Amino acid sequence: MAKKKKKSPPKQRPLTLANKAFFNKRYTAVQKLFRVYGLDPDLLKSCERQVLYYLLHPVVESFRFKAAEGHHVPRRLLDFVSESTHRFIRTSCFGDESIGLTYFEMMTHGLAFTSALAFALCDPTLPARVTEMMTLFHEHVNSERLVQDLKGPSTHIRRLSMMISKVNFRIYGFNWEIASDYRENRVYVTSKVVMMADDARPVYFTHKKKERLAFPVRAGQIISLPASNGRIDRWFVTGEDDDPPVFLDIYIQSHALQRAKERMDIFPAHKRNYYIMEPLLYMHRVTETLSGEQMLECYLEVDGVYFPFGYFPFVVQGNRLFVLTFLPFFCEETNDGEYLNEALGLRREDIAYLGMDKLSFLLTIDFDQIPVLKEVISGTDIWNLREHVDKIPDLSISIDQGKTLMVKKFIERKLEFDEKNR
Repeated sequence: MAKKKKKSPPKQRPLTLANKAFFNKRYTAVQKLFRVYGLDPDLLKSCERQVLYYLLHPVVESFRFKAAEGHHVPRRLLDFVSESTHRFIRTSCFGDESIGLTYFEMMTHGLAFTSALAFALCDPTLPARVTEMMTLFHEHVNSERLVQDLKGPSTHIRRLSMMISKVNFRIYGFNWEIASDYRENRVYVTSKVVMMADDARPVYFTHKKKERLAFPVRAGQIISLPASNGRIDRWFVTGEDDDPPVFLDIYIQSHALQRAKERMDIFPAHKRNYYIMEPLLYMHRVTETLSGEQMLECYLEVDGVYFPFGYFPFVVQGNRLFVLTFLPFFCEETNDGEYLNEALGLRREDIAYLGMDKLSFLLTIDFDQIPVLKEVISGTDIWNLREHVDKIPDLSISIDQGKTLMVKKFIERKLEFDEKNR
């Protein structure tokens, strides 16, 4: 029996303005752009057909991600950043959400229009009436303004770069290249994100007569900003106002990274990387233990509010700050930990046994079944964190009845034991 020949898939024709549906899509997107930028969208209707066709005709290549030449970025990480970004630009809007201008429309139809407009203004053969209208458009809608307003996707990619980075292995950054050129009587627009890798460069330092290894806390390249070390104003640590300001480079031990990740057990690995890097790089908060030892807060940002859930003790040597370890929110060295110990007699070993040193404890325990614990915790900052942490997107954690029962029995027996031995 003769084998059937496989049919090759039909070739996809490039989308051009000859396709009426595509023309309407681009025309509608440019109208949205006009509305967002305060320009009357009906002005497009007053354009001559030939002029309108020229302004809407550019070819925009697919927005893509690639690794920079000579930089090793694993394919799976590149795909992760690409897929997440494409999902973001197709579902997130710029400006008034009721207008519904997505970032994807800005990066395709918007760039097509503004690029054609820039080339048209350089055309000396255009009639004066056409040039006047083009100038009016350009005053409100132009490529420079459009690129500046793409900060939303840029910020999203920056966060993704932090998520895939590992400070004790490799840091990733990116550059966003947008270009347009005129050839074969058409405007062509390209837009690509080039990912870069920067391997960790550890240093040795001595603490308590022991030589230790630490890694610089670094941010990868962000478009035109080169990769740089995380730095903190020395004033935050010493309280002394230096003139000019003196900054300390931040380093961290692998031990501290591992301990922090263990406590953030409600998040996948890439989210843990982000929540560790964010407070070390961009927003520093210094607090003290009960004994006066200084620590950096590690916090979660929920709806614009910051909730500390752990601490990074550190030492300063010269112009370097070395993070030594990570302490959970109920550690004995903090006010909350001391309060918990005084109220329930729970020490470090008890807290570790019950899992109270992990974020999952706040979401998996039904505190209504343990009134004494709820009353104690509600008097701490941790309760505020519990009330907000379940608002973080993509968390799918439910109450663990078995664990709740175990914690309830342990605390009840502990209180009974302490009462008998008073």
